[in-house]
Amino acid sequence: MKVGEEYSLELAAMLMARCGKHALRASLGMRLGFPQRMIRRKCKPVEVAGRPLSWDLPFFGGVLEIDGGRAIAHPLTSRTGRQVASIVLSTMLKGIYAGDYRSQGDLIWKSLQLRMDRANEILKELDLEDEELALESSIRSTKLWPFLAITMTPDVTEAYAHFNGPLYLDHVELGRIVVENYLMDGEEVSKLMTFVEADVNAGIDFSSPLNEVDLTLGEHHFRMALDFPPASMGAVDVRNLSAMSRLSLPRLISLGSLTGYEAALMIDSLARGDPVLIFGRTGVGKTTLSNALLASLPRHWRIVSVEEVREIEDLTRYGMHHTPYEITSGKLDFIKFLLHRNPDLVFLGEILGREHAEAFDLTSFSGLKVVATTHAKDYRGLIQKWSSWGVRLPEGTLAVRMEEKRVVEMRRWVDEGWDDPGSPSAEWLMHVKRLEGAETNEEVHRRIRGLPEEG
Repeated sequence: MKVGEEYSLELAAMLMARCGKHALRASLGMRLGFPQRMIRRKCKPVEVAGRPLSWDLPFFGGVLEIDGGRAIAHPLTSRTGRQVASIVLSTMLKGIYAGDYRSQGDLIWKSLQLRMDRANEILKELDLEDEELALESSIRSTKLWPFLAITMTPDVTEAYAHFNGPLYLDHVELGRIVVENYLMDGEEVSKLMTFVEADVNAGIDFSSPLNEVDLTLGEHHFRMALDFPPASMGAVDVRNLSAMSRLSLPRLISLGSLTGYEAALMIDSLARGDPVLIFGRTGVGKTTLSNALLASLPRHWRIVSVEEVREIEDLTRYGMHHTPYEITSGKLDFIKFLLHRNPDLVFLGEILGREHAEAFDLTSFSGLKVVATTHAKDYRGLIQKWSSWGVRLPEGTLAVRMEEKRVVEMRRWVDEGWDDPGSPSAEWLMHVKRLEGAETNEEVHRRIRGLPEEG
């Protein structure tokens, strides 16, 4: 099912069978000239009435009409009655590909631009100008439609679906939304499998039930995890990593994920050289908070990130001194190597085992500022986890516990026990105060750029 478009798909197929190259004219309600009418006697123009749409949540090529936690996806052309024309035009655009590209995502994105240009040319030949029709038909002609197109909805952080099930979206402000008129059928599973097949670092491996690929489409960066037959009937989970840029520290504060006081305390701890460890269960927002925290730091700090799988943003886009690394093994040895590079702060990504915990300890012991995340249920479980690795948590560590995408508690590790975290300095409270209202990390950058160097 393609977001409830069965009737439009059937009508488009009928027009293409009856009208051939004149199907687009017929789908737009245009009558054929006399010679064409004689040749195509059964080709009659169709009239499809448009309908008013509630523009609750726009996505790439359409709009989601929201009712509580439920949504209906509508293509842009639904309101103009040109949905059938969009389907017909999309078939005319298939086969147009970019000749120069760096990755599969780059190929799709560049090909999309070429198809949009061609769509506008075709419409111009019919004396029509319809940007919505050109855009939507171009997206339809790619594997982006409809799953990834909907996932590009602003402020959607994650999307997932199971075979013969609907599409679920996690939205920053609206919470979980189910797109009721989407169904992940066999055709959709096959389409998504091509992303794995085309990735040089992944590929189909029937001995592994889970495959994960990174996909960059213009400014959109996704991490797609896909289960496919015969290991499973089919399931997909897509994290929209580009949504992080819209989740600035001030916005997280306004959404109730943490308070300005807690934000200032974390920055103050880092400025003093105390490690910051953000922990909680899977999916509580640890990496999102880390990214927002890093993007709010003074611009003269030199930051190095060391992750097994790259998740935080490239902070150089915000004028920061940031060098990212992806290290799948030997993180402790790599940290020893980094000490000679003299960074101000190291983001270690997720602490997964003893070697990672030792790297966290070494970074702090060497006098560097350090931030990391890890999984733990509570403070007792955090210490038990470190103890099982035979590693001590660094003295002065500020441990930030998160639940349900919000900070619920902060404690400091002092003299082998948990203590009150203390208070942030007036300097960093003022720093956070100055960032109020900056909804994106780009806006945060513009604010900080005009401030004197701190810390």
